[in-house]
Amino acid sequence: MADRNQLSESDRNEIINVLHGVAYILDMHNYDRLGEVFSGDMHFDNPGRLTADGLDNVISAMKKISNPAISHHITNVIIMPDDDKTVRATSKALTMRPDKNITAAVYSDVLKKTSEGWRISSRTIRPLP
Repeated sequence: MADRNQLSESDRNEIINVLHGVAYILDMHNYDRLGEVFSGDMHFDNPGRLTADGLDNVISAMKKISNPAISHHITNVIIMPDDDKTVRATSKALTMRPDKNITAAVYSDVLKKTSEGWRISSRTIRPLP
């Protein structure tokens, strides 16, 4: 078991790339690529907008959003290792909507190390006022 305070630089970089990768995939509306950042057993919860379990259901639900955001920006990332195969990440998100308004939220993610690399297995989004 890994020291809870230690994460290799390589793992940390990969996790940050996964978190940022979600933003790029969503901005391109290329939802079929979400398996590059989400695990197959993904749980996604954005209350009032989208809640789904399983990668295929998340992809299907994303494709049905009629007014997707046009730009996502991930900031203030904090990564806390649970063990050698699971971490929790908290980050802030700024999102530009189609009407050019900016919304802010907190992303609470659980990532797990898979044979393909780090993947988000749970994301909960809490909009900020």
